[in-house]
Amino acid sequence: MMNNGLSQNRSRIAGSILLLLILIIMAYANTFNAAWQLDDITNILDNRNVHVSTLSLHDWSRSMRSPFLDPVATEPALYRPISMLTFAMNWYLGGDDVSGYHLVNIGIHCVTAVLLYFTSLFLLCAPNMNSRYKGNELFIALLATLFWALHPIQTQAVTYIVQRMASLAALFYLSGIFLYVKGRSAQTPEKKGLFFGLCLISYFLAMGSKQNAVTLPAALLLIEVIFYTDPGFWKQDRAKLICAGVVTGLTAIIIVALFILQINPFSALVEGYSLRPFSLTQRLLTEFRVMVFHLYQLFYPTTGQFSIVHEFEISTSLLSPWTTSAAIGAIISLIITAFFKMRSQPLLSLGIFFFFLGHSVESTIFPLELVFEHRNYLPTLFLFLPIASGLKILMGQYRRRNSIVYGCLVVFVPLLVAGIGLAAYTRNLVWAGPKSLWQDALQKAPSLARPHQGLARAYESENQLDLALHLYEKALDLKDPAPRLSRFISYSNMGNIYKKRGAYEKAVHYLTAAISVETGVYANRTRYNLVLCLLNSNREDDALEQLDTLLTREENNTRFLTTKGFILFQQGKIEPALHPLRQAWQHNPEDVQTLLVLGMALSSTGAYERAEQYLQKAQIISPKNLVVYLGLLENAVKMQDSHRIDRYLFDITNLFRINQIEYFFSEHARGYHYIKATLVPVEDRIVLPYLADYLKKQAEKMDGVAGGW
Repeated sequence: MMNNGLSQNRSRIAGSILLLLILIIMAYANTFNAAWQLDDITNILDNRNVHVSTLSLHDWSRSMRSPFLDPVATEPALYRPISMLTFAMNWYLGGDDVSGYHLVNIGIHCVTAVLLYFTSLFLLCAPNMNSRYKGNELFIALLATLFWALHPIQTQAVTYIVQRMASLAALFYLSGIFLYVKGRSAQTPEKKGLFFGLCLISYFLAMGSKQNAVTLPAALLLIEVIFYTDPGFWKQDRAKLICAGVVTGLTAIIIVALFILQINPFSALVEGYSLRPFSLTQRLLTEFRVMVFHLYQLFYPTTGQFSIVHEFEISTSLLSPWTTSAAIGAIISLIITAFFKMRSQPLLSLGIFFFFLGHSVESTIFPLELVFEHRNYLPTLFLFLPIASGLKILMGQYRRRNSIVYGCLVVFVPLLVAGIGLAAYTRNLVWAGPKSLWQDALQKAPSLARPHQGLARAYESENQLDLALHLYEKALDLKDPAPRLSRFISYSNMGNIYKKRGAYEKAVHYLTAAISVETGVYANRTRYNLVLCLLNSNREDDALEQLDTLLTREENNTRFLTTKGFILFQQGKIEPALHPLRQAWQHNPEDVQTLLVLGMALSSTGAYERAEQYLQKAQIISPKNLVVYLGLLENAVKMQDSHRIDRYLFDITNLFRINQIEYFFSEHARGYHYIKATLVPVEDRIVLPYLADYLKKQAEKMDGVAGGW
């Protein structure tokens, strides 16, 4: 019957889809150049795994692995492989150009919306609906889909590039539901088997996009019970056996999916809470209030309700705060209502049950952040079906009773859709860049540290360092869900700003404060920056002590090994220096810093030819590095090879401006051993006389040419 209905309304369906797509594109038309934000940096920009530039099978398979390496693992584990593969595809086609990523994200949103429209149509015509909406299914399905697709709460899942993980998981999750519903209405065993098989594939694709899709089997069971199961079935004795079999089967499928995707929820549970300022019980209690807050956002979608961060007091008991008990009561009431309305109001039951089922992974026991709006993308898929059907019933009632009220409703519904779409468009303006995103967050949560730090980073990227320092310092006294980590971030970034300014003693003060409050994996980069600042403060022994601490955590880190070798080399301990340098080179033979320092250390032993080989390789990899050319020049001077000396002098004076060369030597004369992101293992007393004499001769030649003219 449903297929006949679809064939009879093809033009209306096509028109509905066209309208849906046009409105979505209008709502997201201002996002194609929206900047990289937050986790985009870690998962895409700084994640070399997805920086695929060839068709090598090895590179593409590596793209599906985590950007985070477990210290005990030999290689990164699979990490949301389907989502990461799409990021790799984007990178292969367009590099770091954001427009391609936004195009894909909006495309996923459009496909999901169309699929939701068709799924809603099928459900509205399911057997247990008893044709109660006959003739109105197209209107209800379209209106509900418009409410979902245009709602501003979805912007975080669509415009925030990395949250493609959430939207892609929802797409495959919904595909599984759609295929199940198609299979349920199929007339032959072959077609049923095909649709159910594709449904299973969709499940694994959804799980490969994001782990919250694990609940799909439960969602299918929910749809089966509400829309397809005969009410009299539950009175039969075999019902219990069938239910037990279904539950056992679903559990087995979920366990297999977790195994294939290398997901261990138990280890994540134990390890995660050690990094959180709340316990499992406190998170569970708080999430009841978070769910009520999300429902408030969904049904009162003003732009002031949405932000990248939200201030939420942690619930420590049922009465602290008192709203915890109120939220628990409200949610229990909704679930009881959904249970008792399964037959009389199936759409209402579906919307309520599906909403809480969709939140059951990210908003329950797992030690995740408390609040994120993108988590509503999947749970809200069917939330607006009862709203749309209610509005249609209301319009039908007043069409017969009161033409004025009916006319008002006819005007109100499209205005409501337009208003929601405008709210999404307005919210998307905030995502234009980090500065606008965090200014918005700061206005909405001025007592939180995180918006101050986010805005400070935006100012720092614009080189407004005084404003950034002020905001970081202010954040030290403000609230944060992870107070220790928050203080670490402020101290660390303040230290890095002073490092940029060359105020190394101040930088040492703040970086030391940072590693005193955070000693985990976050602190390694900060500790290394401290090493560089100690080095430029001529505190080489202190720098070595910090490096030894770093090497106990990452014994094969090329950067740490190279810097240790450099410091030992500067102290005249050549043989001890060569050991970490060779170790670093074995782990990364393409690292310019390692090649440079190793080359100069070998040069000091008289191994000039080998030294030049390493230095020339560094030159090929980094052809605009002044220190590498100075190293080649110093090595040539030690060899007393006039041909090579002249060649490298010519290269230096032609590739680099005089002010660049003067700046380098002035900084080196101040005792700085790390200049412009490069360790400096050359000796001015060796290269500077040759360079000065060469420049003098070049100037005299120019004067001679000018005199001739």
